[in-house]
Order: sequence, then C-alpha cells, then structure tokens
Amino acid sequence: MIFKILYIEDENPGSIVAELSKEFVVTHYDPKDFEGAISQIKNTDLLLLDFRLSGKKAIFDAPTLAQTIRTKSTPYHQNLPIVLISSEENISGYYEDYTSQDLFDFAVSKDVLLHNVEKYSARLKSLINAYSEISTVNNDGSLDLQQLLKCPVKVAEKFSPRIKDLLKSKKYTSNTYMASGFILNHIVKPSGILIGEDILLARLGVSASSKGWAELKIHLQQFEYTGIFSESYDRWWFSGIEEWWRSISPEAPSLKRLGANKRKLILEEKYNITSLDVAQKSERSKSEYFWTICAKNKTALDPVDGFEANRTIEPWEDKEYFSLIAVSELKSLEEITSLGRKRYLEMTGSE
Repeated sequence: MIFKILYIEDENPGSIVAELSKEFVVTHYDPKDFEGAISQIKNTDLLLLDFRLSGKKAIFDAPTLAQTIRTKSTPYHQNLPIVLISSEENISGYYEDYTSQDLFDFAVSKDVLLHNVEKYSARLKSLINAYSEISTVNNDGSLDLQQLLKCPVKVAEKFSPRIKDLLKSKKYTSNTYMASGFILNHIVKPSGILIGEDILLARLGVSASSKGWAELKIHLQQFEYTGIFSESYDRWWFSGIEEWWRSISPEAPSLKRLGANKRKLILEEKYNITSLDVAQKSERSKSEYFWTICAKNKTALDPVDGFEANRTIEPWEDKEYFSLIAVSELKSLEEITSLGRKRYLEMTGSE
C-alpha cells in the first residue's frame, strides 16, 4: 500500500517532494489562507509541515495549524501523524517546545532528511502504520499491548503494572497521538524491555565488526521485535535473550557475571562460529563486564566505568551512561548526575 503525504510549504519544496515520492504519493500545497490549508488535509495519511509558513502569503505557522488539527473540539480535528520540518538548524529546539503541547510526532531539518531519505521514509511509514493499528486496537477501554507489540505472553506478563495502568487511561485510549508517542518513546526506543543491536552486542561481548555476527543473529530471530515501529527500529526482547542464554549456557547462566571474552567463547563453542571478535572497551575504561553502551560514543561499557546521564526516565527504562572520554567531550557536566560530576572531578583533578 502506498501512503499519501501532504507537504504544506509556502516556499519552493525543492527536492523534498522528489525524494519522498520514491516511497509515497506526495502532494505539495502552497497555503494562501488557513481554511484553504485545512481543507487540503482530507484523505491524507501523514502531514508534513514546514515550521514557518509566513515566508510569502500564509499568516499562520505550523504550530497553529497542528493545534487546530489535534484539538478534538474543533470541526477540523483529524487523527493523523504530523511531522515538523524546517531549513533551520535548531529545529530540535522548536520540537522540544512544541512536544509539550502535544502537537508533533517528531521534527527533522530538511538537510538531515535529504541526507537520510531511506531512514526517514521508514520512520514516516512506521508512524502511519502505528496510528492505524492503535486506532483499531482497543479492548475493553484499554490498548491491547500484546497485540500492538506482538510480544510473547511471558514477556507481556512481566510488563510493569504502571505501563498497563497508563494505557488503560482515557488520556491514551482516546488519543492516538499520545498512545503512539508513549509506546515509541518509553517502550520501543529506550533500552529496557527492548534493547537495540548496539546494547545486544555489548551484552553478548561481541564486536559489531565481527564477520560471524550475521550468522549469530540468525539464532536470535525468535526474539526480534515485530510490533509497531519495528519497521524503523531494530529491537530484541531482552527477557527472551536472557532465557535463551540460560538455555545455551546452564553452567554460566548469568551474562552479567561473565566478561566479554568469556561470553564470546561460549557463543563460538555453542554455534561453531569462529569469526566472532570480542567487544572492545572504550579508552580509560577498565571493566569488560559490558552491560550498556556510552550514550555519546556508542562503545561497549560496564556501568561501573560509566557516568550516569542526568535524565528522567521511567522505572522500566535502563539508565544511560557516558564513558570517561565522552564526559570530557560534553558541552556541560550538567549532562551527568551530581554524583557523577563529583566523581569525574576527583578522577581528573579538575575544579
């Protein structure tokens, strides 16, 4: 199925339409007035909005239009993804401001999109599909997580009660945008219930450059995430990975208690793969009991060697860490916790 995108932009749409048209039916609309822009949105799967719609004729901006579409009490309300796009480099700053107002699913600069068309085409498709699935999956006033995430029964049983309670609330059952954002930003993207390939590699003690990695991944296919947003985010159920490890290594059932080299050797012996390379620790790190990655440099990391990121997360999400080298490259030490700052200053002799 080919999805339809409406791109509202009062300047020259340039190559955006040409590039996205390889995967979508894209219609460009040059807005002359508010009502005209609103009227164009019917039968559209996704709305792509330029941030500043005041370059020539339009006397309104993207947030104003998005707010009208999102507000259920208006006759113009529509249930569809809205993505913010701009030629301005600080688009992420605008996005942070407006996500608090429940307006946009995500934001991207035009240059970034054009340099990563395949990646962002996948993201746009996954958004459209997620809206469609969430809109149709509602069981007894709550979202059926097992169906949306396509998770094994044993995994669903281990979900935090808070997740289930939140998704039973009217805030999410009656608002596809809110439900989509919660699932994406607090279940799919962060490490915790699901893990990405980089953390999977770190926990197995294997380097991503290993020739045997593709062969090993075949044995992990049953734990791959196939629910909403899986088109654009490669993830694995970590509880499934843990059970698999216990089955292949009953004498050493805990990954956490093994160094990277030992983990790698067990995998090579079990699957007769001789082309696995051990994951390497970052400069100035000491431990090879990897469990995470550096949030900045993406190198394998034992949290003992790391400095916890100063971020608010949900209880079921894993904490993020920076390596010592990465901390030295941060713009501000405020990006790590106060305990981390104290430890870093003591280790480096800085003031």
